[in-house]
Amino acid sequence: MKLLKVHGMKYKHYAPKTKCLLARAGKRQIEKINDFMANNPANYCILGFSEDQQYIKISNDKFINLGSRKNLEEVSSNVFCCLRKIDRLSCDIAIIEGLEEKNLGLSIMNRLIRACENNII
Repeated sequence: MKLLKVHGMKYKHYAPKTKCLLARAGKRQIEKINDFMANNPANYCILGFSEDQQYIKISNDKFINLGSRKNLEEVSSNVFCCLRKIDRLSCDIAIIEGLEEKNLGLSIMNRLIRACENNII
């Protein structure tokens, strides 16, 4: 039996070459991101949401804006473009903000988890 190769089936499909870590959605998500960066020195970039940018301790040129977490259609249309931008920043590690896994957020998170190879902080 021959298996067909379809877009999205490959584990790291569209994933950046830069190591990515996923920060799961939750009350302490931003605190976890800031603590992780403070306790693990490296050259970071963040793939996150517009409403959180001011709270994450990173320069604006290292923040890739997915859009508003209140507009998942916008986030969905930005995911692949933003994932490709990560490698252009030449960082050691990219931290990606996660979403609540329901409705459209579930499919967005599926892609982000794959890009992070299940590396979660």
